[in-house]
Amino acid sequence: MSFDSASQITRDLVLRQRMALVMDGECENSRYYLEALSQQGLFYENYFWLIETQAVDKLVVLFQNSSLFVNADILVAVGKSMEKMGLDIYEVYNPSNRHGGSLKISKVGSYEPERGFNISWIGEKYWRRKNMTGLTFKSAIVTPKPEEDLDAYLANEKNREINSMHRFQSVTIRHCKDFYNFSLNMQRTNSWGYKQANGKFDGLVSLLENNIIDFGSSPLLFKEDRLPFVDYSYGNWKLRSAFIFKKPKKVADSYTIFLRPLDIKVWILILIFMGIILINLRISFGMGSVLFSHDPRVESSWSILVLFIIGAFCQQASIVSYIILDPPSSITNLQDLLDSNLEAGVEDILIDRNYFVQTKDPVAIELYNKKVNKFIQDNSTGFYEPSSGLSLVRGGGFAFHVETSTAYPIIQNTFSNQDICDLEEIQMYRTQPMHTNLPKHSPLKEMMNYCMLRLVESGVMFRLRRFWDAKKPECIETAKKIEIRVSFKEFSFSIIILTSGVFITLIILLMEVLMSIRKTIGKKISRTKLIQIFKKYLIRNNSNYVMQYLVIGFGFKEEWGLIL
Repeated sequence: MSFDSASQITRDLVLRQRMALVMDGECENSRYYLEALSQQGLFYENYFWLIETQAVDKLVVLFQNSSLFVNADILVAVGKSMEKMGLDIYEVYNPSNRHGGSLKISKVGSYEPERGFNISWIGEKYWRRKNMTGLTFKSAIVTPKPEEDLDAYLANEKNREINSMHRFQSVTIRHCKDFYNFSLNMQRTNSWGYKQANGKFDGLVSLLENNIIDFGSSPLLFKEDRLPFVDYSYGNWKLRSAFIFKKPKKVADSYTIFLRPLDIKVWILILIFMGIILINLRISFGMGSVLFSHDPRVESSWSILVLFIIGAFCQQASIVSYIILDPPSSITNLQDLLDSNLEAGVEDILIDRNYFVQTKDPVAIELYNKKVNKFIQDNSTGFYEPSSGLSLVRGGGFAFHVETSTAYPIIQNTFSNQDICDLEEIQMYRTQPMHTNLPKHSPLKEMMNYCMLRLVESGVMFRLRRFWDAKKPECIETAKKIEIRVSFKEFSFSIIILTSGVFITLIILLMEVLMSIRKTIGKKISRTKLIQIFKKYLIRNNSNYVMQYLVIGFGFKEEWGLIL
């Protein structure tokens, strides 16, 4: 059997699961067999090898041309007789054969017939191998060309709202660089990596696909079309983007504003209890006037009691409304934003541009066609720089989709507290982790995972995230201005009620005046008739002086004049 056939059979076996393999290093041509296996990546971390040989000096020759890396799990048992003399156990690996690393051989234990195996590991595998002797790895970061040197720009922590995710990732990579003692050759690219018209990827993914770099210093989103070319490691960064906008004023129907914030059932119960209170007050006043001396000047009619209860209720309801009434948001999802009268724009980054190209969400597609991809204030595409888009948000009537780590520092520095309190957010797509990335089947994947998880365990990752991923600006409620703006449409119902009340009051007043006049005229006519009868009686009895005395004394002078 040829070496190629044997190695292919071995590879087919171990690809199915994690396996341990044993090999006799004294076999003829074993050195060439190991070389062939290493070229196919069969010394990666999911394959455990135990190789037996008789002399430690032979190890260098045995692995002379093998492509080994820091992830190799190879133990070599050295000795002539396991049953009689025992064996010495050695660990073999190379920090990176591809980058000029040297073979590392270290004794890690022994085997004795009486005591068995005695393996003395010192720490975890990547802790033991953390000195990579200054090997140089290549990496790339997605960022516009900086004015200063690239390494100096990445080391600078000023203006961290600009290219936050990339600079954050480069910081974590530098922590791993120091931990493992390797060097970095950094280059720049303009794109994360998206499939072009020719079917090829550009940017960072292209560099990974062609093994031009060893790992990326910008995080990558997990995408299905990248899987054949990219290995994803630990997800350091949480990508959160949202439409940020000022809460639009909801113009309610003119009568509903007076029914908020209580439910219709609550209002019905309130009216019932008002009726009960009214009856109780009427009974209380009535019994008080019977049992106790009652001042007749104190009004206790039904009308005054009704007015009293309505006044007290309206005063208390206004306090309740002031405390618990927070105008509900009219935009809670993407469909609401689409149906609103807000204009919309998007941050000019490739992630969002590519999202609209690949998404199958009908609401997002319609939103893009209706609000984003049209002529808006001299911007023909609807894509804006973060500062420009947020400036439009501050003016109101505009929703801007932007990464929050970029937006929050700008908002904190340029928005007033009142503006911050008025802001709302809705997400177009969910918050997603962005991963450390390497070429497919990279031998450095678990090494990078180990480093990133150590940063998490030690709290360094949390501190870095808090520094680079900006905190949402807080609304200071105690300093918030209370502005109540009521349009004529909303206020018209109260004007109608007030006008109707005045009109009804005037009608009632007119009716009372007419009734009073009628009673007065009727009273005068009755008294006149009485005087006429009395006058005839006095004339008939020649008592004119008595008649004049009565007219003057009892105030009937006016009626008397009418009769004369």
